[in-house]
Amino acid sequence: MDRSEEPEMLAEPEISVFRTARPGIRKMLGDLEAEIMEVVWARPPGQGTTVRDVFELLYEQRRRAKDTIAYTTVMNTMARMARKHLLRVEKDDQAYVYYPTLSREQFVARFVGRILEDLLVSFSGPTMETLRGLSEPGAAARARELLDEIARRRAAETAERAEGRE
Repeated sequence: MDRSEEPEMLAEPEISVFRTARPGIRKMLGDLEAEIMEVVWARPPGQGTTVRDVFELLYEQRRRAKDTIAYTTVMNTMARMARKHLLRVEKDDQAYVYYPTLSREQFVARFVGRILEDLLVSFSGPTMETLRGLSEPGAAARARELLDEIARRRAAETAERAEGRE
């Protein structure tokens, strides 16, 4: 079994911001965090990356745009992202190797699920009404899938709590 297939119980990524006016994953992450995650996700599954690898790629991209970046900025940001459970880090000889804790698709699905769950808890009536009224069939189907996943998670959490009390 290669590393990408190993089952792991990792903490949920810590994401507490949602910026509606920003594109893509920048709705949830800062610009540098999003750039770093794109580099990490571009690697083949199970293949980690070092700060040096990320720095060199970002430095070259930004140099062309005359917006350079320091190695220590990338290093500190990646260490912070590991503490936030966005990256997993392993020591390999003299370097630290970073791996994504979730694929891009898993990351987006978790975040969308978390937002929908929060909306359902805080504003269940309007949220359900809006989801039922989605005009695009694909978006409506995806919303139903996420709602089903939320219901499954809640049921599992309730069952775990009930077992813990017995």
